[in-house]
Amino acid sequence: MWLICPIAGVGKRLQPFTYSKPKAFLKVAGKRLIDHILIKLKKTFPKDTDICFIVGYKKRQITEYLKKNHSDYFNLHFIEQKPLGYEADTPFFSGLGDAILLAKEFAENDEIFIFLSDRLPMEDHSQILLNFHQDICDGVINVKHVDNPEYYGVTELDENKNIKSIEEKPKNPKSNYAVSGAYLFGMSITPRLFELLEAQHKKPLANGQEHAITPVIQQLIDEGFKFKVNEMKREILDFGRPDSLLAGNRLLLSETNLKDPTYEKLVQSGDIVDSKIVSPVFIGKGTKISDSVVGPNVSIGDNVTLNKCILSDCVIGDGANLKKIISSESIIGDYSVLEDLIKKRITIGDSSYITTSRS
Repeated sequence: MWLICPIAGVGKRLQPFTYSKPKAFLKVAGKRLIDHILIKLKKTFPKDTDICFIVGYKKRQITEYLKKNHSDYFNLHFIEQKPLGYEADTPFFSGLGDAILLAKEFAENDEIFIFLSDRLPMEDHSQILLNFHQDICDGVINVKHVDNPEYYGVTELDENKNIKSIEEKPKNPKSNYAVSGAYLFGMSITPRLFELLEAQHKKPLANGQEHAITPVIQQLIDEGFKFKVNEMKREILDFGRPDSLLAGNRLLLSETNLKDPTYEKLVQSGDIVDSKIVSPVFIGKGTKISDSVVGPNVSIGDNVTLNKCILSDCVIGDGANLKKIISSESIIGDYSVLEDLIKKRITIGDSSYITTSRS
């Protein structure tokens, strides 16, 4: 089985953070998002499993990091998806369907498992594989019951719980079962899947359009191929937007098993002075905190300095320096400097400088 991860996109909804790094490199609960995702995959797939990453935006950064940190377990392969064009020096791409098509040379006659770089299931992937092998079907799609299906791909099931229809972001959803970031295609279907993706790729795109995978799956269903759903019982974290990133941070922190949850060692070492830590909180290496109240639900990167701050429900990037900051529901980029600010929902990118004090 081949694993395929389309990771070429810019992540516009997470700008300004993605100006300097891909969205899968955002760090929450002590790890980059892509690390959290690959750790989940390691719990399901054996060592030396092949993964093909479809790279584009920040391709060198992604490739070098994954080779350095994950080549000891997975067999890594990289294919570049060329931009369709540029908007103010920012590339845009032709969609998920075209990205998956690029893996044809590897996976055309094999089973394939597609996972997305901004979705993290709180459970592992063993159940989707079990459902595929226990049932007579051509493919399985992860779904989750949601309250706002209009923001997702939506599946409609028939009386036998086969997928009857699938539609991307419908105005009038036919169900509340949203596609949740993972697709499994059996060998019976992959040759036809790539044929349809290739035919779709040849169709010209109007401004703003993309070649998605959803209409191709619908065509496969119309041709008689059988798709089942794997309903995820636990949360699937969507890191595609700032608000969902903070929600994901809260859930990851709630499940993080810290060896030193009271941070007694950091207090004894002098890295935490005259401060209160309200769990759950993750504090990175080399971080120093003084005269502050931190937590709950705060992820702090490496080599951060906090002085006279009150923070809750925040994600603080590596190397940030915060002084006299009172904030909640905020995301602060790497190497940013903030001074003398009382404000909720601060959202600033890497290497920013904000102060309200007069020099």
